[in-house]
Amino acid sequence: MKSIYFKFVVTYTVIIAVGFLIFGTVLNNLTENYFVSQKQTQLIREAEKIATGLALWYITGFLEQDRLRFEIRFLRDYLNASILLINKNANVILNSDEQVYIDDLNLRKIRDRLFEGEITVKKLLIGDMIKREYLVIGYPVVINNHVVSGLLLITSTDEIRQTLKMYNRIIWLITLFEVLVVLIITYALTQRIITPIKKLAQASRKIAEGDFSQKIPIPNNSDDEINELISSFNYMTEKLENLEMMRKSFISNVSHELRSPLTSIRGFVEGILDKTIPDDKRDFYLTLVKEEVIKLNNLINQLLELSRLEWGKINLNLSEFKIYSVIAEELIKFEKRIEEKEIDVTLQVDEELVVKADRDLISRVIHNLLDNAIKYNKVGRKDLYIF
Repeated sequence: MKSIYFKFVVTYTVIIAVGFLIFGTVLNNLTENYFVSQKQTQLIREAEKIATGLALWYITGFLEQDRLRFEIRFLRDYLNASILLINKNANVILNSDEQVYIDDLNLRKIRDRLFEGEITVKKLLIGDMIKREYLVIGYPVVINNHVVSGLLLITSTDEIRQTLKMYNRIIWLITLFEVLVVLIITYALTQRIITPIKKLAQASRKIAEGDFSQKIPIPNNSDDEINELISSFNYMTEKLENLEMMRKSFISNVSHELRSPLTSIRGFVEGILDKTIPDDKRDFYLTLVKEEVIKLNNLINQLLELSRLEWGKINLNLSEFKIYSVIAEELIKFEKRIEEKEIDVTLQVDEELVVKADRDLISRVIHNLLDNAIKYNKVGRKDLYIF
């Protein structure tokens, strides 16, 4: 089973990797276009200066070839670009770098556009065995509105590629750093989530084993869903603990209530069977057994009704009646026991107070309350107030 931390790490890593891959690809293309555009603009600007200066002076005879070669070699080193001068027949008049050659087909295509007066920008693969990409700028040399020659500036895109590689390395280093930071942050965040969940799981197992004393401390530095979950869990545990105490108390009370009549019945039956009770007393004791059986039956019926009441399946026979009369009727039933324990009863209930309820259930409630009050009252003129 994979942990939440593992799932978070994989998810965040994939998201970051894909995001940076897309970002890197877009940035790489934008950067390449930017550098190529900048280089292109620079070369066109310098080509214009050369075409209207050195090349024009050379063609018109104001500049010697040796001086021109010296100048264009200096410009070649400055621009990092080869400089060629061609004529209408696509022949190279002057070349600042003898190792750079353009095949005849491409040279003629550039020548055709140059001698139409167009500034030409092309990317060409140049080389015999190993082809390398070059940026070629063509600029026409014009005299009296006539193109008399063509100027070519040729530069390798390797410099741009190297710059892009450097940028890519920086991007991937940043990506790696971001992934490490995300892993650390993810670990901290998931631990904050996982730790309470683990505690909840451990506490749940102990509760399932019957230990309802489990409580999980609530962090004080935050107020979020995790804290709400812990609070709900602690509230549930407290309710379960109270319910368990009530269940144990209920079982204890029911056991006591069942044990008393059963003990009496057993004693009476054994006395009748072993002739301890004489025959002339048999009917009397059988009557007592019957009464105890009735008590047991009533107790069982009460338990069943309590169960139905808890499940909401009991039908209430609602009616309006005076609560005073019900209390008085139940008090009469306990008259003998009240006298035996010498209890003074004070009844302070409005005789005209009318309630709407199930009369039988209210009678049973009052009966149980009076029974407990009398049962746990010591002998000797104690006061019992009923309001």
